[in-house]
Parts: sequence; structure tokens; C-alpha cells
Amino acid sequence: MRKNQILKEKTSLIEWVDSLKEISNDLWFRPFKEGAWGIAGVISHFISWDKFLITNRVSYIYYNEDFPEVNIDVEAVNKMASEYARSGISKEDLITEFITVRKELVSFLQKIPEETFTEPYPGREHMTIGEYFAGMIEHDLKHKEQIEEHIKKE
Repeated sequence: MRKNQILKEKTSLIEWVDSLKEISNDLWFRPFKEGAWGIAGVISHFISWDKFLITNRVSYIYYNEDFPEVNIDVEAVNKMASEYARSGISKEDLITEFITVRKELVSFLQKIPEETFTEPYPGREHMTIGEYFAGMIEHDLKHKEQIEEHIKKE
């Protein structure tokens, strides 16, 4: 995926998430199904992984450095995101935090030269950096679709 498309996709989610301020607080927290996240949990999940990308991936890609050794416990990160979403933070504050963090991620991505996105992803030579971010975008869109389906049911 090309840099401009990555930036467009990552940025488009900002306006869409901002529009979620209009939904009720009840729907905001209601799980998609028994034992699943609700909308708040997904937005918090986006924040957690955007922060991870900023701290552990994007700056290293920009400076063409090896990634730091990070033991990622995906389940623990997701659990903490879910708990944060229900910690008492308001819908508006969680959305504002998402927008701030996503804009920071996009700002970092803008600084990476176009040609870098066609280079191999460190540690996964069969994948380019552009393909890595395409996977992140697919992840965003999967959750966006999940949320839209949840809202339609109401």
C-alpha cells in the first residue's frame, strides 16, 4: 500500500470516531455480544495499539533502526484497553484521546519517506512496510464495521 493511501485511511477514522459522540452512553458501553467489547472498548483498543506503533515501530522505521526487543502480550494489552474504557473516562474524553493519538501517529507516518513503504518490514523480509500498515488498516476497518453493525442493530 502506498504512503498516501495509508495516510488517507488512518486519517479517515478520526472523523468517523468523532461522529460517535452522538450515540448514547448506553450503546457506547453495551457489548457487541455476551463477553465481548463494546464501542468504548474498541476505541480504547485503537488508542493502545496506536501508542504501541508510535513508540515501538514508526520512529524506528523512520530512523531505519532495528525494532526494540518488546515482548508483546496481546491479550494483556487488549484487557488493559478494555479496562481503561470502563475506568470512568467519559465518551468525549476517550474520543478526544483517540483523535490526539491517531493524529500523532499520522504525523509520524507523514515524516517517513514514500520509498520507505516499499522496503522490507524489519524482521519479516517477505512483507513491505506498506503491507504491514495495510494490515493495520484492515484491522481498523474490521472494527469499524463491527461498530457500524452494532449501531444498526439499535
